[in-house]
Amino acid sequence: MRPPAMVGEMALLMDQDRLATVTAKTNVVAFRLDRASFNHFMTGPLVKTEDIKAELKEIDLVIDKVSGVSKRYKGNIIQQYKPSRRWLWRQWRATILQQSWKAAATMMLVSTCFVAIIRIFCEPTWAMGQIPDPNTPVISRLVPLSQLFKYLMTLATFILAFFLSEAYSLWRGMYVITRKIQGRLNDIGILVVSTVERDEEGKFTKKGIVLMDDIGQYIRLVHLFTWASFSKKFQILSTSRGMSRMLSRGIMSRHEYNTLTSLNSSHGGYQHACLTWVLTRCLTAMKDNTLPNDRALRELLFNKICDLRGTIADIADALDGRMPLAYAHFVQLLVDSLLFISPFALYSELGMWSIPAVGLLTLFYAGLLDLSKILLDPLDNDMYYDASVNVDIGVLIRETNAGSARWKFAAETLPFETNEGINCV
Repeated sequence: MRPPAMVGEMALLMDQDRLATVTAKTNVVAFRLDRASFNHFMTGPLVKTEDIKAELKEIDLVIDKVSGVSKRYKGNIIQQYKPSRRWLWRQWRATILQQSWKAAATMMLVSTCFVAIIRIFCEPTWAMGQIPDPNTPVISRLVPLSQLFKYLMTLATFILAFFLSEAYSLWRGMYVITRKIQGRLNDIGILVVSTVERDEEGKFTKKGIVLMDDIGQYIRLVHLFTWASFSKKFQILSTSRGMSRMLSRGIMSRHEYNTLTSLNSSHGGYQHACLTWVLTRCLTAMKDNTLPNDRALRELLFNKICDLRGTIADIADALDGRMPLAYAHFVQLLVDSLLFISPFALYSELGMWSIPAVGLLTLFYAGLLDLSKILLDPLDNDMYYDASVNVDIGVLIRETNAGSARWKFAAETLPFETNEGINCV
């Protein structure tokens, strides 16, 4: 923790025992707020304590995902699988089966009712498990519907397969973008650490350490606010109360908080401001020789940061153009039409066996369409279904947080001499 972090505030707000203990390693100035004083400020006519509690719980839940306390897929960016057939057959939670079984059961119920009506009112001449007699008047009337079903099934199979392919392409593209952003942030970190000023013993100078800490902090904020801009589950961190909570938990400093809150949020996400901090801090370090003041490094940093800005913008472009409404609407109508006539169209050829056939068709066709729609929402902004294909943004942020400090410790000691220091010009 670092100034002006707080500890014990949740105990006051939730009226419970304190859950955290902080031990200071150095002398600190601490301010104490007792419960009576806290309650005095929280009982005004315009203060809705319950709303504040609920919002703070939501904010803390998001911050826990960022810090690694709460993990969605055991620390993986998406749900991992095992290639074993037996293992895959045993899975249920967060699978498409869990999503589409209700639709399959509903269509099987419709098919069962239709079979019962035929058996009761049409006086069939065939046994229960046999194929219906095509010469029976009611069955002969269903034959054209069966032909229509075959045409629709051919069309739906082709279009749905293509729709799924397009959806997966968008999902895969978004995954590539997330990793590319991480890569550019790591590039900036390793460039700074590799060229920062060292003393004659090859150790980082005090100015160099401060620079690396600043760049690491700004990189973390860039990544955090990037996903707070595009993921609805993390948007609360960009609110005034979310930023205040991040301040109290030591995720940002008071000066950073004051600078960001003074900005006009309508001018864009906070990640853009933090990105300019990274570049400006590097340029300032070049002027005082904390970084080499040479054209090659300057151009390389410009290229990396501009490439990073463009990659961040690609997120909005991909989400805005994920799929035209007319396309998704047409595929939905096509699949629903196919499934709607299936209980009646299949009976003339399968009899009572049309009941499980309808269930399987619904399971796979409705399941493929649901899977496509889930893939079209890689950040789970529609909250359509908590499937295992949604990206765990918390993992991305935690990995970048670790990477922001990785290079500093990796290059702290070198296996060779640097003579008079790396930055002598």
